[in-house]
Amino acid sequence: MHASYHDILSRISDPPLWWDQNGVPRFDPFQPCLCPDIYAEVVVLLEIACQDCEEHFCVEMHYGIFTPMSDTRHPKMLHYGDPPRHGPHCIGETMNCDDLRVLEVWKRGSSLNGWDRCVDLEGDSDQRIERPLL
Repeated sequence: MHASYHDILSRISDPPLWWDQNGVPRFDPFQPCLCPDIYAEVVVLLEIACQDCEEHFCVEMHYGIFTPMSDTRHPKMLHYGDPPRHGPHCIGETMNCDDLRVLEVWKRGSSLNGWDRCVDLEGDSDQRIERPLL
């Protein structure tokens, strides 16, 4: 279960646009450079849902040199785990989420901003894919 971040959320009237891999609410539009790990090689934005209340969330996951969470798995096979904390009485915060789709995949690259988007790896989650990542 992630931390609640009530001290932050109670002071900001806008809802978070997305949540990082640690369950931290983020308010700027998603960009791979906002990943909380400066060593990340791949950054993925996923859409997930709470198993209890079915609320949808955009969440970030990443991996790279020091975070080999998924050395050869395809982004459509990633699993975020518990959804972000989102309500005072939702038991879904203690359950695994439902993985819905991969919204964006970014690989550290040679483009102007240092990241290349991999659109061919995006789409609905599919636990049957067994291709190497990139």
